[in-house]
Amino acid sequence: MRGALLVLLVGACSREAPAPPVKKDCERVPFADSSPVPEASGAAWMTIAGKLSLVVISDSGNDGAYAVVDPDSGATTEQGQLPLAGKDDDLEGVAIHAGKLAALTSPGWVREWQRVDKGFELVAGPYPLGPIDLDEGTGNAPPAHDGMVCAQNRVNCGRNYEGLCLANHPPANACIGFAMSKADGHLYCLVEQDGKLAVDRTRKIAIIGKGGALADCAFSDDDALFVGSNLFDFAHVYRVDGWSDPATAKVVTIGMLGVGFPETIAARGDIIYRMSDTGGAPSLMAKYRCPR
Repeated sequence: MRGALLVLLVGACSREAPAPPVKKDCERVPFADSSPVPEASGAAWMTIAGKLSLVVISDSGNDGAYAVVDPDSGATTEQGQLPLAGKDDDLEGVAIHAGKLAALTSPGWVREWQRVDKGFELVAGPYPLGPIDLDEGTGNAPPAHDGMVCAQNRVNCGRNYEGLCLANHPPANACIGFAMSKADGHLYCLVEQDGKLAVDRTRKIAIIGKGGALADCAFSDDDALFVGSNLFDFAHVYRVDGWSDPATAKVVTIGMLGVGFPETIAARGDIIYRMSDTGGAPSLMAKYRCPR
């Protein structure tokens, strides 16, 4: 789906593929080099069996596949399928919403699951981020008007959402997080309405000035906001300072971090995690320490 250029970029990727150059302030640290989960698309922090873990979700075509990854070693400790209640499985971003695992699809629909036994139970959705007001877009270019959500069964439509990030402790009256658009390179403000996530198109943050390159967004435990790009933007990682006021937020470049075709990003303390989506399994992984 990414075309011939992607084939050229990642066709030679392997478990030994070198990472992009790393900013001198960041260092790659020991971590498992891959997880068997296919097409890693997003990761969220969740305490499972008493241990803080990364829940990693798969991209479209994998029927809601997920894996639980140990953030210390990178070991995959669990695999399974998220119940979808629908055929649309283009899960792109994932975060924790009110204690539940929430995932966003590319056309702008949300599902939420709670942890049960050794798996997950669907407890909300699929529901749209707002009115269904789009039916256009190529995935890497923004639509012609200001709509925000496509029909549930569309793929890479409209804003082509690629990331979901929710703050742990958002300030009063601020966005509680963001939906990231791959089509136009922006983060769009998310608010809560009747217990559900909803997009506020009037508040947004421009990350890069082109489509097709943003890959994921994530909040760290102290609510620092990070955005990762793919190889079409040389696997950059950005920090977004002052995100609580999108009109004055500042985008700071951290460096080029990632392996394969970087998509997923996660952060905690001074550690940044990246995972790759090269169209199948396994998904390459890397862990970096970037002092702040």
